[in-house]
Amino acid sequence: MYFVFLGPPGCGKGTQAQYLKDGEGFFVISSGDLIRSEIQGKTGFGKRIEEAYKTGKLMPGDVVLELVQKVIATQGEKSIVFDGFPRMVSQAVAFESYLDSLNKKVDGVISFSIEDEVIVDRILGRITCVDCKHVYHVRTNPPKVSGVCDVCGRARLEKRSDDTEESVRLRLDEYHSKTKPLKEFYKSKGIMVEIDANQPITVVKQKIQEEIKAVSVKTK
Repeated sequence: MYFVFLGPPGCGKGTQAQYLKDGEGFFVISSGDLIRSEIQGKTGFGKRIEEAYKTGKLMPGDVVLELVQKVIATQGEKSIVFDGFPRMVSQAVAFESYLDSLNKKVDGVISFSIEDEVIVDRILGRITCVDCKHVYHVRTNPPKVSGVCDVCGRARLEKRSDDTEESVRLRLDEYHSKTKPLKEFYKSKGIMVEIDANQPITVVKQKIQEEIKAVSVKTK
């Protein structure tokens, strides 16, 4: 099964995708992680988009799709959750065409609904494990041992360099203007459900699990 997690930065997509990876065996493709990897690796693409990424601008859709395709090609028949991809309707259409060529499709879309001010608070307190990418919040979801990841046990929890208030608000503006129409695109296909991401993490997790089970039954 292929699931798309749709929502603004900081809405909890990454945390819930990690739960699916750990508990359900999904492979996670995060467009943000792919882009950051290109930047850190100082590839030609990474150098070209580094400044734009730091200011919160969306990356060229065709280039991101190419990065995603390369990862999909390595995963065989494994179930995948796409965290933060696609981000605009044109990208979704191109992605759909690519999946058609593989005789695959997006089975479900989960849209995370949340207010901007809650997102700003979440992101400014967010810390991520450099090694396994597990996400925490310094106040609402801290690691059991300060500075140490609960999942992999490494003491490499860091705040992302782009997690500044200015960058967050720019990313939210970019989301609302370019990504929000995706909700209508997927809603028209009858494969999208909306979840209130203001709820506790465990409640959101349960609702996502229920949706995946429902879709699984339909696709059998």
